[in-house]
Formats: sequence, C-alpha cells, structure tokens
Amino acid sequence: MQRSLTISTAALIAGCIFVAAVYGCAGSQASHEISVGRLALLTGNPAQSLQHFEQAAALDANNHSTPLQESAWTYVARAHYEAKQYSLARQALDRALVVNPDDAMAQLYLGLVSARTAINENSRKQIHAGLQAVDERVDYIKRFTPVGEFWDPAGRLSAGLQTSINSVAAQSDWAGALPQIERLTLELENEIDAAQRDESYQRRGGSGGSGDM
Repeated sequence: MQRSLTISTAALIAGCIFVAAVYGCAGSQASHEISVGRLALLTGNPAQSLQHFEQAAALDANNHSTPLQESAWTYVARAHYEAKQYSLARQALDRALVVNPDDAMAQLYLGLVSARTAINENSRKQIHAGLQAVDERVDYIKRFTPVGEFWDPAGRLSAGLQTSINSVAAQSDWAGALPQIERLTLELENEIDAAQRDESYQRRGGSGGSGDM
C-alpha cells in the first residue's frame, strides 16, 4: 500500500513537472513570436506581424513579455489597426481586455479604433483615458522596474504623452491629434528595444542613456 502511494505521488509530481515544462515552453515560444512580430510591425509590415502575433496568442494568450505589459491579443489588434482592419482590431482588443483589463495600450487602441470608426465624444473619452493609462504605465516603468533607468531618459516620450493628453482633453479639434498619437504608440514600442540595448550596453561596461538618440 505504501509503495503504491509512493508511486502515485511520484507520478503526480512527474505530471506536474511535465505540465510546467509544456507551459513554460509555450510561453517562451510566444515571447519569441511576439519579438519577431514586433520587428515586422515596426518596419511597416502589419500582415507579416499578424501571423506571428496570432501564433503567440494561440500559444499563450496571457503572455506579457514587454514592459508595457501588452498581451498577444493587443499586438494582434495593433497589426489589424495598422492594416486599417478596424473591426478585426476591435475584436482582438475585446479579447485582450478580457485577458488583462489593465492593459493600457489595449485601452488606448480601443479609443483609436472607435475614433477611426466615428469621431465623437465617446471615442474622445476612450482615447483620453487610454493615454492617461499609458502615461501611468510609463511612469511605473521608470520608477519601479529594473529597466526604468534606461527608459526615455530625456523625457521626450513622457512629454509627448502629456501633450497628447492635453490635446484630447481640449475637446476642440482633438481629432487632429490622432496621427501624432499613432506615431507616439510606435515610438513607445521602439523605446522597449532602445532601453534594452542601453541596459545591455551598460552591463558590458559601457555608459547608458542612448535610448533617446
């Protein structure tokens, strides 16, 4: 009886280790797909990026591998948005916000999608709230994460966020700020890589602070 119990316990432990390994492998693969997809997105190839982001969502929809804490579904939405597929972008954003209701970038893109469908008070409020959420997330990154000291060292992106927040809050001709906000989202995405490069450079013995160059 004791031997049987020991065997069962060992089998249970082995099963748990196997499941953990599978999920860990899926998470690692999802992070890789997001990394490749981000490169395609930032180089103006949303169709190619979409393939990688959808694969990441299939592997691990809960993956939040970047400092901005965007899920795979948020990236799927961003690829659709860049391709002007706003209905599909909204569907992906709905899924992203189920995964993480506090996903700041998903909140912002929900407003941008709404504005691209109809310029009205509701879309203005959504964009304003999304910009504030992103600004708070960037402030958190700077103050409370290891990469924070390398993030937006000159404060250019934070200043851009504040300008956009003020533009949308003004209510008059706020839709004119949409192209600026769209550029800012890509600049924020680029900052992820710039901060990582600066951190890596400093660890190798160089001096940081090139992220805003």
